[in-house]
Amino acid sequence: MAQMLSMPAGEFRDPVAFLILVEPRDPATAPSVRVLVAFLRGLGYTCSFIILSQRFTPMQIAANKAVSIDYTLTNDAGEVIDSSAGGAPLVYLHGAGNIIIGLEKALTGKQPGDELDVTIEPEEAYGEYSAELVAVLDRSLFEGVDELEVGMQFHASAPNGGMQIVTIRDIDGDDITVDGNHPLAGQRLNFKVKVVAVRDANPEEIAHGHIHGEGGHHH
Repeated sequence: MAQMLSMPAGEFRDPVAFLILVEPRDPATAPSVRVLVAFLRGLGYTCSFIILSQRFTPMQIAANKAVSIDYTLTNDAGEVIDSSAGGAPLVYLHGAGNIIIGLEKALTGKQPGDELDVTIEPEEAYGEYSAELVAVLDRSLFEGVDELEVGMQFHASAPNGGMQIVTIRDIDGDDITVDGNHPLAGQRLNFKVKVVAVRDANPEEIAHGHIHGEGGHHH
């Protein structure tokens, strides 16, 4: 848009020069600016120009940013393990451990519109597979569960005193084999990611360690 400034009429009855401010990002105004300049110069006025330049820098992914991504996760065989295709983007709080560390590292510094393909080794994904996390338990320990099936998951005490998810891998009579490894432990993961949006997380989201609303956490 072009704006025309002249000396205040109260100080000078007839302006002797015009200052024209031109915003180059609006090319539609160029013809009208040329007509205005030709008219003023035809009347004997001097015209000067100032080009208004405003560079917009997209927000980059960093700690405490709310990040929205579209992604597809595949294994080394090319099989799709997970994808946001057909649904809302995944929204997470960067730097809060909401996603695996390898993907978080790859996304740091990226901005909306960026696309990347990244391969993440197990140590920066869900860890190497550990045989020590596999155990055979007696059925009696699952008191209150009428039917046990392979694939069922339960919360159990972890060696560090926290909680972990264990999955039933095998049932042999009263012997129940459970596995505390993540289902993707030991696997190399391939992500195809597009950054959709980046914004500042609000204080409540930072305090809670996750993003609220669509694509994020719901209380």
